[in-house]
Amino acid sequence: MLLTHFLPSAGAPSRAISLSAIVLGIGWGLPLVLRVSQADPPPTTPPATAVQPGVAVYQEHCLRCHGENGQGTKEIPAPLHGEFSLAQLAAYIDETMPHDDPSQVTGAAAHQVAQYIHGAFYSTVARDRNRPARVELSRLTVRQYQNTVADLIAHCRNQSPIPDTLRGLRGEYFCGRDFKDNARVYEQIDPEVRFDFKIEGPDPERFEPNRFAIRWTGSIVPPETGTYEFIVRTEHAVRLAVNTPWHAPSLLDAWVKSGDNTEYRGRIFLLGGRRYPLRLEFSKANQGIDNKENESVAEASIALLWQPPHGTVQLVPQRCLIPTDSPPIFVLQTPFPPDDRSIGYDRGASVSKEWLAASTAASIETADYVLEHIEELSHVKRGAPQRLTKLTAWATSFAERAFRQPLSADLHALLIDRPFATMPDADAALRRSILLTLSSTRFLFPDASAASQTAAEPASDGFAIAARLALGLWDSIPDEPLWQAAQENRLANAEQVAQQAERMINDRRVRAKVQDFLFAWLRVDHGPEIVKDAQRFPAFSQQIATDMRTSLALFLDDVVWGPGSDFRRLFTDDEIYLNGNLAALYNFALPSDAPFQRVRLDGGSRGGVLSHPYMMSVLSYAGSTSPIHRGVFLARSVLGNVLRPPPDAVSPLAPHLHKNLTTRERVALQTSSVACQTCHTLINPLGFALEGFDALGRQQQTEQWGDETKAVETSGSYQPREGAEVTFKNARELADYVATSRDAQEAFVQALFHALVKQPIRAWGPETLENLRQSFVAHDYNIRHLLVAIMQLAVLPPESVPRTNAQAHAP
Repeated sequence: MLLTHFLPSAGAPSRAISLSAIVLGIGWGLPLVLRVSQADPPPTTPPATAVQPGVAVYQEHCLRCHGENGQGTKEIPAPLHGEFSLAQLAAYIDETMPHDDPSQVTGAAAHQVAQYIHGAFYSTVARDRNRPARVELSRLTVRQYQNTVADLIAHCRNQSPIPDTLRGLRGEYFCGRDFKDNARVYEQIDPEVRFDFKIEGPDPERFEPNRFAIRWTGSIVPPETGTYEFIVRTEHAVRLAVNTPWHAPSLLDAWVKSGDNTEYRGRIFLLGGRRYPLRLEFSKANQGIDNKENESVAEASIALLWQPPHGTVQLVPQRCLIPTDSPPIFVLQTPFPPDDRSIGYDRGASVSKEWLAASTAASIETADYVLEHIEELSHVKRGAPQRLTKLTAWATSFAERAFRQPLSADLHALLIDRPFATMPDADAALRRSILLTLSSTRFLFPDASAASQTAAEPASDGFAIAARLALGLWDSIPDEPLWQAAQENRLANAEQVAQQAERMINDRRVRAKVQDFLFAWLRVDHGPEIVKDAQRFPAFSQQIATDMRTSLALFLDDVVWGPGSDFRRLFTDDEIYLNGNLAALYNFALPSDAPFQRVRLDGGSRGGVLSHPYMMSVLSYAGSTSPIHRGVFLARSVLGNVLRPPPDAVSPLAPHLHKNLTTRERVALQTSSVACQTCHTLINPLGFALEGFDALGRQQQTEQWGDETKAVETSGSYQPREGAEVTFKNARELADYVATSRDAQEAFVQALFHALVKQPIRAWGPETLENLRQSFVAHDYNIRHLLVAIMQLAVLPPESVPRTNAQAHAP
């Protein structure tokens, strides 16, 4: 298949393919098309006329630095583009422009030139008019590839999510050194594995103190994707299996002990939001020869721990354990180069030699796995009658699911008929069929199949909608109910799409994807690598950092998946999750071993994520707070403003050299120049409002540097993109404002759209963001409803999505 062009359908978002045409034959005669280019139209700018009084001001004071159409000059090469509203831009020009003498353009002149710049080339609307945003042809991202091949294999195993409410592991207790059924004494659900049996054992009346065994089984659900290190601590025999069938080798095997080791470790890469089978076996007895006389009575204990991708060693928590079994998940191990995240979300808009090599290696790894497990996957043994016929049917189903739609006659001949007719045996034919399928543009570029549809294939429209739904919500392929809906033409309107989307968001894969999005939105998707001054913060440790991150994750999960799914709670909640370890740091009365629980700190002065201990710690220096880091986070991530990088890297003023100044006063002094005020008139007043919390997120009313103690000032302000400037006295008032701020709503809606659809929202038209925002407000800021609304808009033609009556409810 040679993909040569993408033609936008009527009313559909415009498409552009920004890649040069490269066709590579990747084995077995199926070409992979990487990119096809379509030139963008040259930018145009409305002509300057005498009707626009700002033109003369621009030509006199701005043109020499920014160019005739704001395209930039050698002196200032960056184009004059941004996200300031007209009011924000006018205020900024009034205070700071031109750089050499800001007094030259003030008042009415500042407003006039801002009006011209904003309408001609600065604003999003102007840029869209000059060069419309397009939907780019994109390959699968790394996460999409990993999840897709995992679900291709899971479909063959007839795996589907199993509802569960219980948490923990099923523990079977045996009165012997092994696991004979007649030796089972009892079973129970253990919330976690952390036992110190001393010498007596689980129950002195029913177990010999030196001969008993326990087997824990169930499933484990890692909250995020990455490499997990499992740790078992015990003095006795143990083996641990994760994501393997019973007969497969264990991740940890110390069943026959040698030496005095009491800790065993094993690493495994897991995809977040999925359940994996887990089996942990423990035995207190000499393994090998069954000789009680040589067994000494000794103490026994066991604990199951792990180190998550962004954390320290900790007990595997009850919330991640399920006491029912599940089939293994195929988790691809092939490393891929990272996706482009330069504009805030993972994109598959470019293809490199490294990515090509990785996708080829991944297809081989997947084919090898299938051939190794084919009897289980196809339910037909080698040598069985009609094995060739059954494998042919299996390969057809695999290709259809990979392509996300039924195969045409031509594709069936290429992918199925030809390999099974020409290869020497069924296994070789199946391997070639899989490799052809996974090397195809129809698999690697999900929109390619949608673009190739014709009027002769009307049934494929439903499959294209199903494919986009699954990719948006799950980063994967349609499951059986979604496939059936597409096959029966039950995805033809907005209501039917909403029904499927509402069903799909209850899947754990959506929870994992939403958590990844929220951490990226908050710009804390890295690990808790927080460094603090040991003299100023002696109670801090990396375990504290890990617990802080867990506390934030629990809070975010509670907001999104709790009653109401109310976006405003992200800022208005004055409760956070603390365990015993964190409670001591924040002066809250909890037992030292207390699990995480919601508590109300500091008399209600907290403001959700804005003052969460983890956020405050990440957005601080080692020995002090950082109003600049905090202000940049608020301005960019939460309120959606565009900030240019600072022209030079500048170290903060050293506190010990300015002991008579608070952190706020030092920042104000350091950023007082005209060049700094370009951005810091926006940044500083936001960051100052969070000065009521120190570098560990503890409430503070004073700062002490040496012998100097000074009161902390927490007043701040913000100039929204529309309306008058807003002032607030402290973090709580700031949080209350942000909770219903139009700027915050726009920023969140746009960020979530990009995370799900992985395309620019402006490609769906200039009114799309505002329509989604109004719908969001009309539905009480319900995040789960917003997920559904975004997917409706992304998968259906605009005319098929009814306009909401949100305008009547919008503020």
